[in-house]
Amino acid sequence: MLLALLLSASFVHPTPQPPPELPPSVYRDRRERVMKELGGCATLIAAQGESSAIVPDFKQVDDFFWLTGVNEPGAWLLLYPKAKYLRHVLYLKTRDPEAERWTGPRDPISPALKEKYGMDQVRRGNGGPALLSAAPLHDCLALIAPAKDLKDERSDVQAVKQAAGAMGLKLVYKRDTLARLREAHTPEEVALIERAVAITRAGHEAVARSTVAGVSERDVQTQLEYAFFGSGATGLAYGSIVGSGENGAVLHWGQNSRMLRDGDLVVVDAAAEYGRYAADVTRTYPVSGKFSDEQAKVYRAVFQAQEDIFAAIKPGATMGDLQKAAEASLRSAGYLDNFIHGFGHFVGLNVHDAGLYDLPLPAGAVITVEPGVYLPERGFGVRIEDEVLILPNGKWRLLTADFPRKLEDVEAWVARSRR
Repeated sequence: MLLALLLSASFVHPTPQPPPELPPSVYRDRRERVMKELGGCATLIAAQGESSAIVPDFKQVDDFFWLTGVNEPGAWLLLYPKAKYLRHVLYLKTRDPEAERWTGPRDPISPALKEKYGMDQVRRGNGGPALLSAAPLHDCLALIAPAKDLKDERSDVQAVKQAAGAMGLKLVYKRDTLARLREAHTPEEVALIERAVAITRAGHEAVARSTVAGVSERDVQTQLEYAFFGSGATGLAYGSIVGSGENGAVLHWGQNSRMLRDGDLVVVDAAAEYGRYAADVTRTYPVSGKFSDEQAKVYRAVFQAQEDIFAAIKPGATMGDLQKAAEASLRSAGYLDNFIHGFGHFVGLNVHDAGLYDLPLPAGAVITVEPGVYLPERGFGVRIEDEVLILPNGKWRLLTADFPRKLEDVEAWVARSRR
């Protein structure tokens, strides 16, 4: 007992602060921006999925959360651009007092709840049939739910189609609207992403210290995730990838079971989430503290590919343009056949966030730049992944500038962390 007390007394408990919630005005402004894109058509979109876990772990689908800030299953949002008073209407799942004894109380319908979500009206039940009231003010209905597959069986998609048919209203397709609007982040969103990046930096500091011979990939994962949550993370942006030796040549290695050995490289692709916004960072660590000549050659090629991608960020550049720059760089280095994925993706509410890959990158977009070379036959891989904020006029800012990136800087970082 005394030993346990002594150990607990020496333990430093982290005291992270909860993330600030975006004000209702932010969500209302987003909905107004959507309505401006609809040409006067009414629309609706519904929450997706249910929590099936013993302890509820529901996480709202990104589009619905971006529009409402509501993290409940069974919710519906209806938008009526031509209405005088009830333009923003939210339907929430009916309350179940018995269930709430297990899962916690839910807010009652009240003026305070309307104010909490910035809605003109909050009701309970299935919001689909309510779209029938769009006529006669609206002569068209818009589909804004993104198309994910050819079946297109989402409940909100069916509701819009059925309401348009029942009322003889024109059906308009605006299914890229949310991706286009979500692609460019506001300053409030960028601040949350930057906080997620700063928390992620603390986790990778733990990785630089713990990637030593004789520990397991799982040990490294434990250290970095503790650092994330101890620094204020509200979740993991994705499952942490810790791939040592030949596992580093597996793009999304998830078993994290191998023991680290001297001479290994360890590819660590892991990041924190803060206030629903994700970071995404990868670094490659030498277990011995130094890269071998062969490892260094590959690392420098990947680093140069990053530099060439950065140089390609110009006014009007698309994600496709940056992909071509990555391929050209690694082709000239002789490693194109070992580059088995895209150079990057959008980041925001989701680590692989909404965005349009064939249109010019807008100011406010956050993307990853993550070239990699994978050599399973040589027993290692190298990936370097950073986050970039696109600025006006083709300029950009490296959000992960605080992470060592050059080979010599990584070696110095590892040496410093292990003292």
